[in-house]
Amino acid sequence: MTKPHPIELFFSSQHPISRHLGVRVLAVEDRTLSVAVEAGDCFLADAETGEMHSGLASLVLDTVFGGAVMGTLDRLQPIATIGLTTQHLRRPARGESLICRARMQGVHDDVAHVTGHLESAATGEVLSTATGSFMIGTRSKPLGVRL
Repeated sequence: MTKPHPIELFFSSQHPISRHLGVRVLAVEDRTLSVAVEAGDCFLADAETGEMHSGLASLVLDTVFGGAVMGTLDRLQPIATIGLTTQHLRRPARGESLICRARMQGVHDDVAHVTGHLESAATGEVLSTATGSFMIGTRSKPLGVRL
């Protein structure tokens, strides 16, 4: 029996995003995580054109990048996004099947570096690209505890 990828554990939990975003791991090869994504209508920005909000792409890239980091850790531990730079070529369309590919570039001083993109599953057209950095082993208290 294969152990589920950490991103599958994240999306099978009671996390609120799981109600609006379907995620299925397609492959993990050569430090690259490929994930199929189906977005709910809550991300719809324009009902007439069917364009989804560009924040959908940023959210997917950040989440899948984090999953790519967690999938390379020897033991599961907290991570936090330090930075995410995205470039959007076009917005996803309502009902469009998407694939996000995240490649772990490496880790230095407990900071993981990831690159990747979001593409149309039907055509392979790249919709958004991104680079991200993630702190591994964050230890701060949740915001609610500090307020």
